[in-house]
Amino acid sequence: MLPKETTLLIVDDDNDLRDELIFIFTDKSFRVLNASNGNEALKIAKSNPIDLVLSDIRMPGGDGIELLKKLREIDPKVPVVIFVTGFADISSADALSLGAHRVFEKPFKLKEVVEEVTRIAASLSLRP
Repeated sequence: MLPKETTLLIVDDDNDLRDELIFIFTDKSFRVLNASNGNEALKIAKSNPIDLVLSDIRMPGGDGIELLKKLREIDPKVPVVIFVTGFADISSADALSLGAHRVFEKPFKLKEVVEEVTRIAASLSLRP
């Protein structure tokens, strides 16, 4: 069960994937905010309380690694789930060492991402 009004920030420059994720997580009772790049996401994160972030790595207009680093400065406890492609300039291990909570390599199974994000969100109610 989700904590009351869990806010998820979805960040991806792929409009179709972003729209699909927005639909799925809104249907699962998340409050969903979204951005098409890291710079836009950072503005949203600075002006809204965010419980969880789901972000791509490679995006024009601010990549997911810079976003991850800056989010760690704003709130080091916010879980960040990252999508990495084989073309990324960073490995999954590197993303984890920078503070990503979980890394999914593209192409990923959407069902697994949804289950993991939902599991992480449910665990947020256990945080002090």
